[in-house]
Amino acid sequence: MRAQRVRRRKAARNAALGVMAAIVVVVLGVGVWAYSLLRSAQATMNENSQAQGDLEGALTERVPKEPFNVLLLGQDSRPGEESARADTIIVARIDPENNRVWMLSIPRDTRAEIPGRGVQKINTATFHGGPPLMVETVQDFLGMPIHHYMDIDFDGFIHVVDSLGGVWIDVETEIDDPKASSHGSFTASYIPQGYQLLDGDHALTFVRSRDFPDADFTRMRNQQQFFKALADQVTQVGNVVKIPGIVKEVSRYMSTDMSMNQIIDVAMALREMGSGNVQTATVMGEWKSPYVWPDKEHKEFLVNAMLEGRSFDATETVEAPVQPSAVSVTVRNGAGIEGSANVVAEILRAEGYMVDEVGNANQFVYDETLVVYTSDRTAALQVAAALPKARVVNSRGMYVFSTDLLVVVGKDYATWERAGD
Repeated sequence: MRAQRVRRRKAARNAALGVMAAIVVVVLGVGVWAYSLLRSAQATMNENSQAQGDLEGALTERVPKEPFNVLLLGQDSRPGEESARADTIIVARIDPENNRVWMLSIPRDTRAEIPGRGVQKINTATFHGGPPLMVETVQDFLGMPIHHYMDIDFDGFIHVVDSLGGVWIDVETEIDDPKASSHGSFTASYIPQGYQLLDGDHALTFVRSRDFPDADFTRMRNQQQFFKALADQVTQVGNVVKIPGIVKEVSRYMSTDMSMNQIIDVAMALREMGSGNVQTATVMGEWKSPYVWPDKEHKEFLVNAMLEGRSFDATETVEAPVQPSAVSVTVRNGAGIEGSANVVAEILRAEGYMVDEVGNANQFVYDETLVVYTSDRTAALQVAAALPKARVVNSRGMYVFSTDLLVVVGKDYATWERAGD
């Protein structure tokens, strides 16, 4: 039982990597004025880095003032093993000149070629060769260089979130997951749906829970959502005064090849970063035991977007494609513009979607076009991409329709460029 408790605590720390990485980037970004404190943290980080192996030969040299890529890892340490598997894998691309960040999550069970080890789950690279082999594996898998490495221990996660007074999050799906709770009493295992302030215990449950139909994929989306919320809230005046203590706390749990001067340079560039400057996505794929087989075409699209400085797409997270013929849609005129619902229905039919119903909304009061879903957010994102300016929203019981999706045509329809539809 003791071994299980230890394993549970380690898993909780590992699942929170994306959030702790956000704390490192954002907190240091707004806390550069605490220069002396940051310098004192360098020795601690250097000590933590000694056990990470020789990364110099694996990392690609960074070009000053150019965008660079950081591999962020959380380790799955198992009793009796000297090496660990990577539980959470994120590649962050940072553009310090334009104050932008991209974060690409890679599922831990992704099928990949491990140099010298053959085809295995990508997270086993650290088990076989530590951080250097993981760096080499990720570089080959994505076809992009890795310039820096960061590994974070998550014992301070709850303390850091609580020191900020919690983080406001719009929880899309109710969570009731005792396995994700940080305490044996499971007091923080339940999180209701809706916009709310999460303390450290509940925040850990939010970013750790895998109790969803797609398990790790929803967990990665939650971590990305938390990162964006943190990016906005850490920069608030009330939180800035807490920065020196938080920076000192974070340094105890971080190991990295980056020097303090490099971190300060990045921090200066990102000190006003908000969620609007953060792009997040996940390398999607199909589960065929024991691997997630990545969608290579989609992976290349995401990597090219990062390298070219483009948005992943018009949404927060890029999802795997859904077959249009499997999606049923209701289209309603919500603006009172004659014929608009029929035109939108024809656009969607041309894309291959099954439009089952076309008509008017109860009121002509909608300023913007909405794509409403109850459970299939991925399909909603695809439909929104086919319509100019459409916004994706969760029904939450406020809209009545019997199809997979509902499209409500708003007054913005009048501004559409018909030639480009």
